[in-house]
Amino acid sequence: MRQVTVLLDLQGVLGGVVGALLADAYGPGAVRKVPPGVPLDEAVAGAGVLITSFGGEAEPACVPPSLLRLLLDHPHLRVLVVEGDGRTGSLWQLRPRRIALGELSPHQLIQAVGEHPPER
Repeated sequence: MRQVTVLLDLQGVLGGVVGALLADAYGPGAVRKVPPGVPLDEAVAGAGVLITSFGGEAEPACVPPSLLRLLLDHPHLRVLVVEGDGRTGSLWQLRPRRIALGELSPHQLIQAVGEHPPER
């Protein structure tokens, strides 16, 4: 099973249910809660995944400004935003990716500029 470190920023019953589910799946040491009074930016150190609600700052398709700052400051972090009553959510992450193209032919150059760069 994959090693994960989850930081939980959900309160109440939903936080308890999500925390118990993940602790059962990944082990009790894999889940920790955001300590009271600790800024989220400091609390995420060492976490691979943050689960939060972000208070519904924006429409689902828009990146809330505080989420964007958090991802830019911690590019390794994946953020699962629980929306509404906990029945839906979105996973946010930065994913820089490099595809080595090797020697560029005219065909490869055209493909690389388009939406489907050639796989090597």
